[in-house]
Amino acid sequence: MAEITISDEKIYYINGESFDTGNPTILMLHGAGQSSGTWKYQLALLSGLKTHNLIIPDLPGHGSSEGHGRRTVEEYTDFITVLIERLNLSNLIITGHSMGAAIAMLYTLRRPENVSACVLTGAGARLKVAPKSLETAKNSYKLFCEAASERMIAEGSAQKIKDDFKAGMLSIRHEVCYNDLLACDEFDIMEEVSRITVPTLILSATEDILTPVKYGEYLHSAIRNSDFHIIPGSGHFMMQEQYGQFNRILSEFLDL
Repeated sequence: MAEITISDEKIYYINGESFDTGNPTILMLHGAGQSSGTWKYQLALLSGLKTHNLIIPDLPGHGSSEGHGRRTVEEYTDFITVLIERLNLSNLIITGHSMGAAIAMLYTLRRPENVSACVLTGAGARLKVAPKSLETAKNSYKLFCEAASERMIAEGSAQKIKDDFKAGMLSIRHEVCYNDLLACDEFDIMEEVSRITVPTLILSATEDILTPVKYGEYLHSAIRNSDFHIIPGSGHFMMQEQYGQFNRILSEFLDL
């Protein structure tokens, strides 16, 4: 992984095998309590591209990155804005999952001139978190992680995906994950999302109870220049649970 220091925090990120400032950059953002490992099943597809750059950061306080995390989606968007400027990224295909999709949308609303396309996975214009989940994440983090691996991932998905998910979440400090959940719970761009006009790919999954299909349908209705796909048999982590189908849809959208 490469590294960069931003505001005294050492930030780590995966980058592709080559970087050409003339190429579009695929910037992939993970969700609450996660890391760049969210996108591990996409690396073989994207890391060796000669036509696109690839950047996948660990957000502050997540994965290998230092820091305390952030309290709101707006603050994470501020961080991403600085990262993009420091790495001199442009012509972005900004790709996000869950909270990462919220950051992607907010950045696109702020800096539309720097975004050529969006990919929104397990996304919503509003991300409410159940009060019981917030309480458990705050007071019984291990129990929250165990329950989350069963709730967020479809029953029929591979056990390894559930085990890796739980291990990854347990490696994040509980206050970081809890603040991520608070950030999601307060996120609401229902009235602004229609101002996104760049080509947008929206992916929902039939077994996703966190951001159900109706969330994707709303985004598709609000974002005029959007494609919408529903992935059957997957929970919230469709880029892992059904990575073959996910990668095919992504490849077609990116014209790889």
